[in-house]
Amino acid sequence: MQTDIYYRDVTRTENLENFLMERLEAACGDFFKYDSDAHLTVRVETERHRTHNRKPSYTCEVILKPTKSRGVIKIRKSDTSFKRAVALTVASLKTVLRRRSSRKGQHHRTDPMLSLIPEWREEEQIYSVVPA
Repeated sequence: MQTDIYYRDVTRTENLENFLMERLEAACGDFFKYDSDAHLTVRVETERHRTHNRKPSYTCEVILKPTKSRGVIKIRKSDTSFKRAVALTVASLKTVLRRRSSRKGQHHRTDPMLSLIPEWREEEQIYSVVPA
């Protein structure tokens, strides 16, 4: 897994970098288990165009490029709190990865054992399995 973190108008600290890596690894841990060559780019910035209250607005952007598929996942969320912006981005990333999982694609395939229905027979006092 290759992870790049870019900062713009945000002071880089070890605590900030550890916070970002911890949240992103928790969200993408299972994804990177099967695709170890994927590239993850994170951009964190303070928006320069502030509101009339002069409160800063933080933007967190995640770009995930898997090696096995052509589609690129790009998520960008903004908020007045830095931690809330990161939390919104990570939640959206989890949702997108959950939708794109391979298990979800195989969900509608039929298993022959699922079509068997148990049936109660009085005379034998046991359950027998009858194909549907």
